[in-house]
Amino acid sequence: MNAGIGAPLSAREEWRANWPMVVAAMAGLSFASIPAATLGLFIAPLEQRFGWTRAEISFGMTIFALVSLPLAPFAGALVDRIGGRRVGLPGVAASGLAFAAFALLGGALVQWLLTWVVYSLAALGIRSVVWNTAISSAFSAGRGLAIAVVLGGLSLSQMAAPPLAEFFIANFGWRSAYLALGLGWAGIAFVLVLAFFKVRRPATATDRGPESAEAPALSGLTLGEAMRSLAMLRISLAIVIFGLVATGITIHMVPMLTGNGATRAEAASLAVVLGLGSLLGNLGAGWLTDRVRSALLPLACFALPGVGQAVLLSGTDNLAVLGFGIAALGLGAGAALQVGIYLSTRYAGLRHFGKIYGVISSCQAGASGIGPLVVGIAYDATQSYALVLGTALPLTALSALLVFGLGPYPDFERRSAG
Repeated sequence: MNAGIGAPLSAREEWRANWPMVVAAMAGLSFASIPAATLGLFIAPLEQRFGWTRAEISFGMTIFALVSLPLAPFAGALVDRIGGRRVGLPGVAASGLAFAAFALLGGALVQWLLTWVVYSLAALGIRSVVWNTAISSAFSAGRGLAIAVVLGGLSLSQMAAPPLAEFFIANFGWRSAYLALGLGWAGIAFVLVLAFFKVRRPATATDRGPESAEAPALSGLTLGEAMRSLAMLRISLAIVIFGLVATGITIHMVPMLTGNGATRAEAASLAVVLGLGSLLGNLGAGWLTDRVRSALLPLACFALPGVGQAVLLSGTDNLAVLGFGIAALGLGAGAALQVGIYLSTRYAGLRHFGKIYGVISSCQAGASGIGPLVVGIAYDATQSYALVLGTALPLTALSALLVFGLGPYPDFERRSAG
């Protein structure tokens, strides 16, 4: 049950009551992937303007990871304590301003790195745990699709942000691109979160009407219990490995594609394919997780990006084949992200989900920050991405095997009642 006293709501009733909240959460989360989605487009302009190496530029994402690693669990605990709205609203505002501050860069590398520190602190307030903790408490029957739609915000930004950034870079310069994304995109998200990111409980949720509806009593594991759960450890490790590989490739995708013979405009267009694939993967996995309980579903979702990695490793310059590979990367990335969060809510429960997923996302952020740096170092050393892609394939297979055969979902409500 997710709505107090009375019979559980159907998925349709949950959506009728809380669809504005889902849209607002999607908008808030969409800004979280802007840096990763666009950094590849800023690499060449920053190289040319300041003479920094790709490893030095990519180190910004490593700083993001270093900040997130110790602090993300506290952000998750704060969400459990005061709610997602009180964390997400200032988080969107601060993140937008911090991202816009990249437009003020001079030639000092330390300024680039310090700006990343500021942005990373602000972005703690817009991580997926902020939005999905609230969404998971508002949805039960329709939780899979609700999480998928929220995560669709990441996919939308992956589709729209690269061509938008390239438009501003090509026509107005890279500084204008940072301002447009930081102030414009985040400004729209802030308005939507301010207006709609709140739980609305329908009359059918309680015998006493919406005004007196009580918050649901949540059940689930404590953080310590989650750390001793084999299923949660496997899910967590799969998410971390997947984040390491996916972020490293995504950040360097534009240079990878141009190295295969694509122009910058073609690479930006293929980034749209990545975002569209991610969106479809999110929604498809969300629809399936509400209806299908098969061990093959998470296995397939986590394994699919391997197809795209193999295409990139082949070195083909055929745009149609590259498009197919990028679509596979996007579909798998979107589906795996949704399935990872969904499985976490089912195997850990919701009582301490903010804290538990805060720890998971902290480790994922660490891996995601290391990934681009390692890829950049490997490229600087070999002048090729072949070693990176060859290593990514077995790591992707390992993450898929980890989420295969986790067993039935625990019944936390029956356990707490007993």
